[in-house]
Amino acid sequence: MAGGRLSRREAFGTVGAALACAQTFGAPRAAAAPIYDAQASRLKPLIDAPYVPPRSIAAVSDIYRRMTAGVRVSGQGPFDFVVDTGANQSVISTELAEMLGLPVNPSAPLNGVAGVMMAPTTFAVLDIAGKRKLGAAFSILPQASIGGQGLLGLDHLGGQKLTLDFKTPAIRIEASHRPWNVGRDVVVRGRQVNGQLTLIDADLAGLKITAFIDSGAQNTIGNRALRAAAERRAMGTWYPTPIVSATGQTIDAEIANLPNLRVGGVKLPNWPVAFADLHTFQMWNLVEKPAILIGVDILSRFETVSLDFVRDEVTFRLPGTEGAFVDQA
Repeated sequence: MAGGRLSRREAFGTVGAALACAQTFGAPRAAAAPIYDAQASRLKPLIDAPYVPPRSIAAVSDIYRRMTAGVRVSGQGPFDFVVDTGANQSVISTELAEMLGLPVNPSAPLNGVAGVMMAPTTFAVLDIAGKRKLGAAFSILPQASIGGQGLLGLDHLGGQKLTLDFKTPAIRIEASHRPWNVGRDVVVRGRQVNGQLTLIDADLAGLKITAFIDSGAQNTIGNRALRAAAERRAMGTWYPTPIVSATGQTIDAEIANLPNLRVGGVKLPNWPVAFADLHTFQMWNLVEKPAILIGVDILSRFETVSLDFVRDEVTFRLPGTEGAFVDQA
């Protein structure tokens, strides 16, 4: 409905970081549509896999809540950590830090979706994907703000491969390796900027845009530069919706259906996207040029999405269902 609230699970990072973790839209959502290949001349259904993309925001929310990875901290665990590729600073919950007896160090400036705040910091031994990190740095925030016992940002994901498996659902963090192509994989080259893997082959109805995967965001959000370009391309009514952070700060946003969004060889269906001046875009220097943060609402349309931070590649696996089509020519 117009005037609804977009609630955000907000966490914070050090200077130069921002975590964008959207939860639910209050405006009406378009019915889920199949994913199409951008170059398709003959569309044919695939039925060789049981995964069915979510058809409602409630289904997306259920997947979103379960997408965590188990990590060990100070030799204990595993603990459920949110994995957020939209953040370059990791966070541990106040409750877990207290339970493990971690030292509380002086507070440091932290950047969140709505601006800067101060938060205490700590260090711990982190075991993840068979690798041990001594003196791993964390900011400390209440668990309610994080959505899990901790949050892994790009500072602890570099040099590895992250796979978001929406079929299970589960998150896998492992060593980089060349994937086994099952015939439904679309590989998109990326470019790392300050650890962030941005997609270099994306556009909106022919307009080149910068896109990045935000596994910690439930919903997809564009910046104001994209909003200006999308005004002539959007379908239907624009709905004003405030984004309310966990700290109570509010950011004005608008929602509209965004057609003709293409990422690599895949053209996505018309989809409701929010537009706002998130501090996240400022931290990634994505204010002047059209940019979009791709959240789980779009990512879960695929069976899996893999981010390889060594090979600088993102692999989208199309679902093999009657509701998803790909060119078989």
